[in-house]
Amino acid sequence: MRTIKWIFASVALLAAVASTGVRAHSVNRNLPEQIDRLVQGYVADPGFMGSVLVAEKGKILFAKGYGLADVEKNIPNTPDTQFGVGSITKQFTALLVTQLLEQGKLTLDQTVSDFVPAFPRDIGDRITVEMLLCHTSGLILPEGIERYYYAASKDEFLQEYIKQLREDGLRFEPGKGYGYSNGGYFLLGLIIEKAGGKPYEELLREQILDPLGMKDTFCDRKGLALKNGATCYRRLPDRYFSWDEETNAYDPAVWGFGCGNMISTVRDLFKFSQALSTTRLLSKKHMDLYLKMRNVKTRRPIPYMSEGLINEYFAAYGNGFVGEISVIDDPAAEGKETLIWHDGTHKLFVSNHFHFMNKDQIIIICGNLTIRGEGDEMAFKIHRLLNQRPFEDIRIRYSLTQYIEEDVAMHAGIPAAMDEYLRLKKDTSRFVLPDQGYLVRISKIVREELGDMDNAILILKLAVAESPDSWQAYDALGDTYLANNDQAAAIQCFKKSLELNPENTHAQEMLKKLEIK
Repeated sequence: MRTIKWIFASVALLAAVASTGVRAHSVNRNLPEQIDRLVQGYVADPGFMGSVLVAEKGKILFAKGYGLADVEKNIPNTPDTQFGVGSITKQFTALLVTQLLEQGKLTLDQTVSDFVPAFPRDIGDRITVEMLLCHTSGLILPEGIERYYYAASKDEFLQEYIKQLREDGLRFEPGKGYGYSNGGYFLLGLIIEKAGGKPYEELLREQILDPLGMKDTFCDRKGLALKNGATCYRRLPDRYFSWDEETNAYDPAVWGFGCGNMISTVRDLFKFSQALSTTRLLSKKHMDLYLKMRNVKTRRPIPYMSEGLINEYFAAYGNGFVGEISVIDDPAAEGKETLIWHDGTHKLFVSNHFHFMNKDQIIIICGNLTIRGEGDEMAFKIHRLLNQRPFEDIRIRYSLTQYIEEDVAMHAGIPAAMDEYLRLKKDTSRFVLPDQGYLVRISKIVREELGDMDNAILILKLAVAESPDSWQAYDALGDTYLANNDQAAAIQCFKKSLELNPENTHAQEMLKKLEIK
């Protein structure tokens, strides 16, 4: 009897093992289909276009393009389409610096003044190469990029940057804080050229791109012709629009030098990411240095992430030469997983690079039509898929004001931006909405900084329509009508503002002046 029970138990156990094996094989076999179905959801809404690559243990499991690289010519995206990858450039800049360190051509404690004589010594003497690499220099981002758009050379850009530094000062004492700085990586580009004795792109080609076979990766510059280059877009309900080159023209070889002007493909970025687990580009000692977390941070790594996602993916979080680094719990392995990542924007391109080092899982997403935050969201969902875990709860929202101002208004115009504001303001699952006073504040910027009275009035008309009880909106509209020489309309607005708030002394004073006239 016991023998029969043992036989039945063994058969049941073998059946369970076989069943598990079949299920695991089935999941593995269907993984590309599952990833594709996930991404197709973003293609359908809100309209993602770009390329996605997923790899594990050196093998590409999935690589596919979505939507169009060129809408006018009806050219589709593929895994070989070239996208602007923005700040992912910084991973390459930092690796070049680490290679020069290994070659004995610089040290981490050397200062900006050692390499860039034109930089003010009172600041440059206090900022080391290591501080630049880790964004602990205190240097400004820089702010107000429009002032740099027309710099025709790196020297001209540097002088404008120094001028702003003199006006605004450092954000904090070098080495005493953290502040992400494109300007710091621009300086690293100059340091690479000085220490390496060659142009940045030549060193990049010789020391990283050619050894890895990254034949579709370049540094962007004015007039660069690309065989498979994508155009970047955003989409309105009735049309696509792209980067407004007329009013936002700049040479990426200047503005993005060292910090954000690379163009690449998901396949090429995979080659780079894969090399970080090897000694192809650096000795083990120096690769460990490149991948080492150097500064623990407390700020939220990706805005508007839930606490659950923060705890899951950024438990121990900091940065190093390679960019952002976190050490997270791995439920499957009951151990720790190291995640290195960087994202990047270039014009309207948005790209994401995630490498889970312990399991060697790589997720790369390059988009030419996407809302910032979607790439992060897709990447985390794909990671859950790779590890056979549910992902439906993952949602990362994005600032509606940032999207409206930086994407739509700058390149499709303020009227289109206001239409989009009205269309998207109810989408609280995707966007973080502004407070009631947002339209009043933005109208002031349009009026005072841009001198655009017509659009300032358009924004404020929307503000009073949206918030008919806002005395501040009517007050601001009165000021704007007055600045536009429409006294009658101004009087009506000030009267309405005073009706809503009888203690509004500004409206009282303006009505006295205007009615006397």
